[in-house]
Amino acid sequence: MAEDVTEIPTPDSFFSDDKSEELYQIEVSIKELLEQIDKLKTVITLQDQMLVGGDILITAQQMPYSWPFSLAELWLWLRFAIGNTDSWSCTNERLVYSGRSFSARDKVSGTVLSFTRTEPSLLQYPCNDGDPWGRPSPALYLGQKVFLSTDGFETSLLPLTIPSELETPNASVSAAAFVKKDRLVMVINGQVYLYLFIAEEEEWLPVQGVDSLVTELSNTHCCYPGKDPACQDTSLTIFAYETGHSASESNIFLSKDGGYIFTALKLSPELQGVLLGVYNFVSLSQTGLLINRTHSDGEGKGGGAYFSYTGGNMSHMYSHISLGFHLKSTGGPDVRGIQNPFLWGFTILWTKDTLLISPNNGLLVEPVTVQTKAFPRTSRPFPGDGLCHVATSNTEIAVLTRDHRLFHGSLDMVSTTIVQIRERNSSEKGLCNAVLMFDKVGMLTILSPEPTSNSWAYNFQKCTLNIQLLLMELWPPLQDCPVEILKGHFHNKIHYIDMHQKLNFSATFVPKPGTGAFPMVTVSNPHVLGFQAYITEDGYTYDGNTKYSLHMQMLQQCFSGMAEPHFSDTFLSGGMSVLTVDIPNKGPSCIDMHPLSALINVGCPPTKHIKVSKNTTACSKGLFNQGTLQDNFTYTISHNLYDPNFLATPQLGQSDLEVLYMFNELGCPLLLYYDTPWLPILELWENDAFVEYVAADFVVFEVNGMYNYDYLLTAAEANCISQPQNWTALMQKQDSPNPYFAWSRMNYESCKNHDGPKLVSPSAKYQILGQNEKNRIVFSHYNGFYIFKAIVVDKLYSHCELSATVSVYVTGALPKSYIHAWTMLMAFLTIILIAILMGYFLHKLSLMKKSPKVKVF
Repeated sequence: MAEDVTEIPTPDSFFSDDKSEELYQIEVSIKELLEQIDKLKTVITLQDQMLVGGDILITAQQMPYSWPFSLAELWLWLRFAIGNTDSWSCTNERLVYSGRSFSARDKVSGTVLSFTRTEPSLLQYPCNDGDPWGRPSPALYLGQKVFLSTDGFETSLLPLTIPSELETPNASVSAAAFVKKDRLVMVINGQVYLYLFIAEEEEWLPVQGVDSLVTELSNTHCCYPGKDPACQDTSLTIFAYETGHSASESNIFLSKDGGYIFTALKLSPELQGVLLGVYNFVSLSQTGLLINRTHSDGEGKGGGAYFSYTGGNMSHMYSHISLGFHLKSTGGPDVRGIQNPFLWGFTILWTKDTLLISPNNGLLVEPVTVQTKAFPRTSRPFPGDGLCHVATSNTEIAVLTRDHRLFHGSLDMVSTTIVQIRERNSSEKGLCNAVLMFDKVGMLTILSPEPTSNSWAYNFQKCTLNIQLLLMELWPPLQDCPVEILKGHFHNKIHYIDMHQKLNFSATFVPKPGTGAFPMVTVSNPHVLGFQAYITEDGYTYDGNTKYSLHMQMLQQCFSGMAEPHFSDTFLSGGMSVLTVDIPNKGPSCIDMHPLSALINVGCPPTKHIKVSKNTTACSKGLFNQGTLQDNFTYTISHNLYDPNFLATPQLGQSDLEVLYMFNELGCPLLLYYDTPWLPILELWENDAFVEYVAADFVVFEVNGMYNYDYLLTAAEANCISQPQNWTALMQKQDSPNPYFAWSRMNYESCKNHDGPKLVSPSAKYQILGQNEKNRIVFSHYNGFYIFKAIVVDKLYSHCELSATVSVYVTGALPKSYIHAWTMLMAFLTIILIAILMGYFLHKLSLMKKSPKVKVF
């Protein structure tokens, strides 16, 4: 039997004549949509009828193929316009309790922890995207009681406690920070503790080095996959400090080992104002101090708050300051900060009345734009009765106010806009007893603990919201996400750029037709990283939309030719920068369209190293065999051939030195002849692949202090313009002479530099070697072992501290004669003279014997 096909209703038949004013705007939108319909492509029969409201009835309809909006979306808009939108409904609301039965006998041991602030807070470990089982991140709830959950609060929990011998009778937590997935640092009653929780084991440890009371902790996480050492060091760096005092007099402590040991940092006395926070801006290679001022004093400070930036040594002059901004808060500036775990540079600052955001590590801090049903506006102060809780994920931000309004937005490199998505009716207006927690992209949970009547355990009330569905219900509707595809293979990875190197990346993007959306490329630290980019068309998608390719070349800024020399004055030490490719002003609808990002480390790749080439070894020539060298082989250095202080000075009264040959590190020794000057050949390797021969200046020293070798050239013969450096002078500058750190690329100065010290000793030996130099090592008349350490000191060759150790066996020197040459000559001449005389007399005697006797008669 043929199906009944109903004609598509005209716009006038959708609504009755007495339609409300709210529906008039919807009618206009529907008229515009229906005007686009040219031809029916598909007939869809709806099984159910949907009664939307009043006398409006939508029945089975034919859906035009080219209609850009579905009937379901239209229904959601009608529901928002007509229905009650002042109360949210949870996608999933439930009371979570444990299968285990707690009783009054399950008492907590130790001192129960509580949070100092009146509003609760939630701290989530952010680096959990790589969990192979999809398990939730550990999270810490801070409120009247403190709870630590490793399963996303899916079970009942006992309050967290600290042993009574550490803190009693009260234990008030003012700050907490995850350092690793199983390690927390907390400030309790002004003291800093390390809390380890591994499986079922837990341990509390007082930290070392914090000798004064502190109130705050600050750290940032590097959540890029892999085990990159620089990324791991970032996650182990944490600051402990006290706020509310003069910045120059504040005590700040720094730990680089994950909270075990802290060291005190001295701030510069030029800083004025009240310290509000300390931030590790990794992608700017700076430490940022948040300072609040009450009077205008200098450019950038503007009478409000500002960031002051410095490197690792906080005692030197502060080279950068941000633009000023205002942190208004009722009852004082109690500032809380959140940093993005992918180091994009997003920093969120919020007080009770203000929500500020910076996409560039605090250099420019602005209020977020809030979009309500009334009109968009800049949040200063934030609408409502004050902020209760702010939560972020990698790309999203959610805000809960004291009057139970819920806001949501996507982090944007240009302007972050958040929209009000719900307002809950509640008799508890003004109370703030819940926190926000992102479960995954687009899924937000409102969490609050609920005490049980018969035990110490707490259950948890969880209201889970599907943000994407809530955004669809907004009227007027939000702008669609302007891009369909944005992808690149470089995303979510760590890349290295060494001296003179370049990286080439590409990204593919497909904008929606008519939006004009194109990506924007940014780097968080332009002082160290420069880039060039261009866009080309790259075909079409299956839908016929144009596909584009974005090509980018990354290079160190000081070699880019695009910046003034003073702009990139950190070229020697390098630094970190984050490359971000994002669609500017993409709006709150792009929940699933994440920015592309990569951490670019302008520095030393951890797999780069050097080796000393060994063409001929003592093993290959039969002088030694590996078995002998491996079997605890030792050799002796005469007492007059080494100096333990590495100053090439004979030491009286010292004994001979016995040296154990480390075959596993050194292998077979390189074979050299004493009368042949030697130039070490250095090879550059990355991972297990040979890259090139090192064409850079380097120096060597003998690791046991042997000094019975010299250099072929003098300073004059090496064409030095200034006095060359040497080992003795550099070692004497050290408090404890150590050749491993005395000479490096950080303090090397070429003697070809006109600005160097005057050449006062042209006959001094030139102790720098290189492939482009004629200098060589000259050995004395000696057979034996040397173990040399070679160190590349050329500033412009690599960011790496490249060094290698090589063992050398010198042979060919005949034993010395201890008889004086003149004595030998005189003895030789005497022997010759005696031989001549003896020959003469023997000849004379022989003639006398042969002569006959004459007899006379």
